[in-house]
Amino acid sequence: MKKKLIIFDMDGTIYLGANLLDGAKECFDYLWDNNIEYVFFTNNSSHDLDFYYNKIKNFGIKCDRVKNFYSSTEVAIAHLKKCGYKKLFVVANKSLKDKLVNDFELITKYDGNTKIDCVLAGFSTELVYQELRDACLYLQTQDCDFIATNGDFRCPIEDGLYIPDCGGMIEWMRLCTNKKATVMGKPNPEIIEYLADQFNVPMEDVLVVGDRIYTDILVGVNAKVDSVMVLSGETTMEDLKNYDYRPTYILDSIKSLKDLLK
Repeated sequence: MKKKLIIFDMDGTIYLGANLLDGAKECFDYLWDNNIEYVFFTNNSSHDLDFYYNKIKNFGIKCDRVKNFYSSTEVAIAHLKKCGYKKLFVVANKSLKDKLVNDFELITKYDGNTKIDCVLAGFSTELVYQELRDACLYLQTQDCDFIATNGDFRCPIEDGLYIPDCGGMIEWMRLCTNKKATVMGKPNPEIIEYLADQFNVPMEDVLVVGDRIYTDILVGVNAKVDSVMVLSGETTMEDLKNYDYRPTYILDSIKSLKDLLK
């Protein structure tokens, strides 16, 4: 299989928490040596891209901060700007809020007299109940948009364990308000189209690699590009029975990708 651009998930695909998965570095050495472009795309909006760049670089993987990294945060911000929004209520980590303050006014608590344009939800590891409460009040009392950086229900960490992700937060908010968030990250196919255009690569030469069937694989299905599901993260073979779409290929881990590409 010959591909010119490979879009990688990170959590559960390349590493688990602080641990690089076996064979990952050798895989990227192969891609580098064979001039195959790659992008690290994460739905995880709890960190900025500098965090991911430093993490990948410290694993010894060759990468460029500007060229090789993209996230659901950038997709969401681009959408907010395109819509012309000015005032936001944000449920997210400080790192995401800090990225927003240059372009938007952030409202920090519910006030029935303050009109907002959008409630934005991101993966928050600093979540406090007051933020969820105020976001739900805005969604119930105003005709504002509801945007989420991503819809992942859980984030894989070390030892086969998981922590709650943004998908659970927005589901809680939906049950409270009867309003469903528009998700900006994977499985939105515009991400793949954008990256293919950035690298000037035809869609048929793009491959998506990840561990989540409902984000990583579904974005490949939605964009009509080939996909590889690795079994090192969230999705298991048993889980596939619950979905009516499939990855193009299934591998135990990223260690086997090099052989698939040869």
